[in-house]
Amino acid sequence: MIADHASNYIPNSLNNLGLKKNLVNSHIAYDIGVYELCITLSNLLKSKYITGEYSRLIVDLNRDRSDPTLIPEIVDRKIISKNVNLNENDRRKRISEIYNRYHRKIKTTIKRNNITTLISLHSFNPIFKKKKRDIHFGILSNKDRRLSDCIIIEMKRRKMKVGDNEPYEGHLIGDTMYKHGLKNNLYHTLIEIRNDLLSSSTKINKVAALLKKIIINSINRM
Repeated sequence: MIADHASNYIPNSLNNLGLKKNLVNSHIAYDIGVYELCITLSNLLKSKYITGEYSRLIVDLNRDRSDPTLIPEIVDRKIISKNVNLNENDRRKRISEIYNRYHRKIKTTIKRNNITTLISLHSFNPIFKKKKRDIHFGILSNKDRRLSDCIIIEMKRRKMKVGDNEPYEGHLIGDTMYKHGLKNNLYHTLIEIRNDLLSSSTKINKVAALLKKIIINSINRM
């Protein structure tokens, strides 16, 4: 179990990247509710878990190193001033100390524990362009849809509001699922949860219990 965007932590030395505190506490900086969900669900499944320890605004762990949005300058029409014209030394430092360390940890954990299934957890805002998104969950996949298709079937069987590669596309070259799932031929999927379903510990426990059943049934189905 992994959660790339679990944290909104920004070291004091980066001065909130020039952003106001309310933005650092918003979805642009991290996936709200996912840290607690990842730990809760991992405990239920008795699985290993790895969570990102820094805000995606410092460096996005779910991007390829060559992706121009790896260190974003604009997010949701907000300028990340401390990322604009970032010098090469600072860029390399973020990649080395945060990005590379995170992905080495995933790689090592997979190898040492003979991991066969990789699940990534993310969350999304309920409102987009002033309209409420009508899905509760999104299952993102690349060309290996084995686990994703089984999860979608399980969710639809329960009459859940689920999107297939919604609200985002799941196939980014070099993203976490590509790098560690597809390239290793592991069963893998990315589950997006609408973050109003993760707004309290009670809601998170409910979602975790539901996802546990769905994941177990999906793996058994395969």
